[in-house]
Amino acid sequence: MKRLMAWLAVPAVLAACGGGSNPFTPAQDTGGAAPPEDGATTEIPEALAGDVTRFVYDPDAQTLRVEGMTFDGTPIEVTYRRRPGMDITTPGDTVPAYEAYTAQDDPLDRHFTAYVGETSNEGAARAGVTVSGGPRNRFFAGGYYERDGDYDPPEGTGTSGMVSYAGTYAALTNGNGDGGDLAPVPAGTAPELVPTEAAELRGDIFLQADFADNAVEGNIINRQLVDSGTALPSVVLVRSGITDTGTFEGSVEYEQRDFPNDNVTGSAIGSYGGTFGGTDASGVAGLVKLEEFDGPNDDLGFENEVEHGVFVLDQCGQAVDAAICANVNP
Repeated sequence: MKRLMAWLAVPAVLAACGGGSNPFTPAQDTGGAAPPEDGATTEIPEALAGDVTRFVYDPDAQTLRVEGMTFDGTPIEVTYRRRPGMDITTPGDTVPAYEAYTAQDDPLDRHFTAYVGETSNEGAARAGVTVSGGPRNRFFAGGYYERDGDYDPPEGTGTSGMVSYAGTYAALTNGNGDGGDLAPVPAGTAPELVPTEAAELRGDIFLQADFADNAVEGNIINRQLVDSGTALPSVVLVRSGITDTGTFEGSVEYEQRDFPNDNVTGSAIGSYGGTFGGTDASGVAGLVKLEEFDGPNDDLGFENEVEHGVFVLDQCGQAVDAAICANVNP
């Protein structure tokens, strides 16, 4: 079935942190995510955590519980429903890169979509993101990441410590998706009361870490809206430091080569953060938040667009390799 997004039909006005009738504006921040009880991760930056205080994800049982998200249900920790048909899968793979889960308590309640993934090396690191649709001029969003055990970086010397990670990137935006997972509303329901579903986005991500100098940077390319196939600009994860606990946090900007007539270098459009996990930092997991994504001149006509993304990547040279890893030293 062909999917259409309402906000792609005309020059678009998108939700900001809120959902329903456009434009949406951000809901109030409720604070960053706190560490889980087992101490597997450090505090997540507020801009990335949003409403979320914790994800509890079991990839074997295919279950996801989300804590802290506003209006996704009761109790405080809500069990989301598995939705395999909405998974984000890397071309050629049979195992999804990110599993999809949703929550909607009744037909007039907000609908939430979540994407979550885990690295392949003994669950070394995992991350997830969830975003609501409308209504009522707001949407709610947030994410979470953690690792198992202590930070264990590879040896970093003057001649070693350069490591690459690559894979699929998944995100949810404040635009209206196809609505295929929404519970049907009663006939005659006023349009102001009808919930919407967040729009999905996918891309490819390449991350490089220098454990000798404790720095990380990367790119997200081949970005597109899943429902429409609309191509979006590439973005750069600007160089940031790696802490002594294996976490990082930095800014995001447009790729300069995509906009040769505009100076986008140095102009932040969002932020990213994450954690390394596993032996010799065999995996990495994290989040991205963009306050805009259609170019410095609003080339696609979107307004107030916001993106919440997730990345869960294995180190190049591991059993699970992205194609781009063939061109780098493990």
